[in-house]
Amino acid sequence: MGDKVLTEKDLSIDEKKVFGRIIDMWAAGDPENPYEHSSEDNLIKHAQKDDLTPETIRKVLTDLEEKGLIRRDEGEAFIKYKVEAEHIVRELQKTDYVYETRDFKPPHHS
Repeated sequence: MGDKVLTEKDLSIDEKKVFGRIIDMWAAGDPENPYEHSSEDNLIKHAQKDDLTPETIRKVLTDLEEKGLIRRDEGEAFIKYKVEAEHIVRELQKTDYVYETRDFKPPHHS
């Protein structure tokens, strides 16, 4: 994506909903293992509460990955933070797209 820093305004509503749920899962994880809840299956289960279909969720995951904001580990299907997402994560934590009250701080930013 070049040198341009993505902001919350660069994301679609569906991307904000899905990414908000991902941030919630990261925040709910143990600080030692923030990714323990962020599986693709768990995301689909929770994001469907936002009236998103599993197909839409998978497409959004692919879009977020292509934008360099998340990384999916093959085999484990865990969704992991990428440092390029730091700005958007902070912005989304101030919105209604993130429900978890504890702010997510990536272990490598502590």
